[in-house]
Amino acid sequence: VGSAGEFPFGPTEKEAFINRLKRLCELYVIEPLAFQVMGNHYHVVLFVPGERPSNKEAAERHKRYYGLNHAIPANSARCTALAEKLRDLSEFMKELQQPYTRWFNRTRPRRRRGHLWADRFKNTLLENGLAVWDCWLYVEMNPVRARMVEKPADYRFCSFGEWSATGKHPFAEAVEKRKRPVNPSSARNPPL
Repeated sequence: VGSAGEFPFGPTEKEAFINRLKRLCELYVIEPLAFQVMGNHYHVVLFVPGERPSNKEAAERHKRYYGLNHAIPANSARCTALAEKLRDLSEFMKELQQPYTRWFNRTRPRRRRGHLWADRFKNTLLENGLAVWDCWLYVEMNPVRARMVEKPADYRFCSFGEWSATGKHPFAEAVEKRKRPVNPSSARNPPL
């Protein structure tokens, strides 16, 4: 929400968003593979599993995320509903955006109210490796296209920039789990 050309997200706001995204991975079974946080928007490549987690896994994730005092029994109806929620993309995005918006509004020099995001999130289902790769490239190349940096590795508020700076991809386990062997003769784009 705001005027065209307005860039409300500085380094602090971008870091807070990235931390929120990473924290949600402890609760949800949705796995981020790549992200990019710009001055007024973000992109995330996510893997959403087809199967819901077991009640036992849902209860464990809930306890890890909220603490021992908030444990719920694995055999309860509440836990069954939670297990469904933990793979729901809309719920994930709500948990990403709403608390972040509350934090953002609360921490402005002149406290603000209301929506931060102009619209509901937009998503595209990517079914094959090439579509995922093309989307991943689009996300990681965003600051290069915006002429903010020459190479995506130079932009620290993205998964590739973090990987380049630390030597470890922020979602390495998810990426490793989801990667498929690629036939080199069919790959259109070289690695970043």
